[in-house]
Amino acid sequence: MYQGSITSAEANRPIGSESPPGSRSPLGTLAFLALVLAPFVAFAYPVATVALLTGTVALAVLSRSVLRTLRRRSGRVQTLTLPGLGTVEYRITTN
Repeated sequence: MYQGSITSAEANRPIGSESPPGSRSPLGTLAFLALVLAPFVAFAYPVATVALLTGTVALAVLSRSVLRTLRRRSGRVQTLTLPGLGTVEYRITTN
């Protein structure tokens, strides 16, 4: 019967330094579960799904518009008149 010897790399390795083979992370398991359940939830709540998708697209369009406006106004002095209070001057700078 063959009795294998421990190599120097295995002898110096701390116990428990590696995860056992085939172990899965809880985050990966939750992501897989969400990916499997997403179509069922989408078919069960079609109005909520359409509203969520519409809101996501609207948020993306709005954020691009705001970023484009900020880039265009960057470095210029802008004024904002507040009736009864006065005028505020501001400048948008980017880092």
